[in-house]
Amino acid sequence: MAVYPDTPAGFPRHLQAGAMRRRFWGVFNCLCAGAFGALAAASAKLAFGSQVNVGFCTLGIIVMAMTNSLMWTFFSRGLSFSMSSAIASVTVTFSNILSSAFLGFVLYGECQEVLWWGGAFLILCGLILIHRNLSPLKKALSHKQQ
Repeated sequence: MAVYPDTPAGFPRHLQAGAMRRRFWGVFNCLCAGAFGALAAASAKLAFGSQVNVGFCTLGIIVMAMTNSLMWTFFSRGLSFSMSSAIASVTVTFSNILSSAFLGFVLYGECQEVLWWGGAFLILCGLILIHRNLSPLKKALSHKQQ
C-alpha cells in the first residue's frame, strides 16, 4: 500500500508547458472548427439563394462540402487535444456564433440585437468558468493521486 503525501509534488516545468501547449492547440482547433462551420452555413445560404444560377449553386455546394469536412477535422483534433468534450463543444459553439455574426454582417448586412449579444456574452462567461475549473495541472495532479 502506497502512502501519498498531503501536498502533491509539483510537475516539472516541461510537463507544465506541455499541458498548456496541449490546451492551446485544443482551443485553437475548436475555434477553427466553429469558423469553418459558419463558413459552411454561409456558403449553403449563398448557394441555395432565391436567384442563383447553376454554376454559382454548384460552387456553393462544393465550398460547403469542403468547409464542412474541415470543420469536422478541426473539431476531431480539438476533441483529442481538449481536457473535456464539454470544453471542446462549448468552444466550437461560441466560435460558430461569433463567426456567424461576423459573416452575416459582412455578407448580408445583418445586425444582431442586444439580447443576442447578451446570450453570446453568457456563453463566453460559461466558457471561461469551464476553462478555469479544469486547468490541466490540477486535473493531471488529481489523476496522479488516484
